[in-house]
Amino acid sequence: MRKFFIKKNIIFFSFILLFTISISIYFFLKKSFSSKEEKKAMKELDYAQQYLYNGHIDKALNLKKNKIDYLGFSGISYKYPFTKAGNISKFYAGICYYKLGYYKKSIEIMKEFSAKDEILPSIKFGIIGDAYTQIKNKNEALKNYIIAASIRDNEITTPLYYYKAALLNFSMKKYKNSKFFFEKIEKKYPFFMYRKNVEKYLTFINNKL
Repeated sequence: MRKFFIKKNIIFFSFILLFTISISIYFFLKKSFSSKEEKKAMKELDYAQQYLYNGHIDKALNLKKNKIDYLGFSGISYKYPFTKAGNISKFYAGICYYKLGYYKKSIEIMKEFSAKDEILPSIKFGIIGDAYTQIKNKNEALKNYIIAASIRDNEITTPLYYYKAALLNFSMKKYKNSKFFFEKIEKKYPFFMYRKNVEKYLTFINNKL
């Protein structure tokens, strides 16, 4: 039962991150685009986003390069790599690959994405951590969760990824390390959505140590 609970909490936090990602991407793309190449890339991005938001992940990515009139995130990132739309397409593609179970490809393309805002860099490393978790590379997953938590201190992603780091350490029976991250959340992020779980884990660990 405990293993199931850990696994359930370690996986991608879809609904919370979807909202956060949408807001962040809106501001990321807010600036006007003047070049013809940028405008073409943005038009392609709109098509791919529509498929993604309607739940058609494979069509949004267009991994099979279907004979249709749009590139998909995969094609945009390849054809327009130096545009903002091309850059954000790498981020979207990373999410799509993750959702489709192509975890190594998700890691590869997510590493190519760059951003300097408050949220997206954190989510980038968080998704890389999730992908490493799925392929059972716990050390790399842990490293990326810690980067995700510390790269931009905020009330949403920082406690979320400290929580994942704590859970991962807990699953590895590294209780002292797990306690360290749970206590970080308890002391600094009182409004974290899984605070009650944090308290339960700390009680268990304190009885264990």
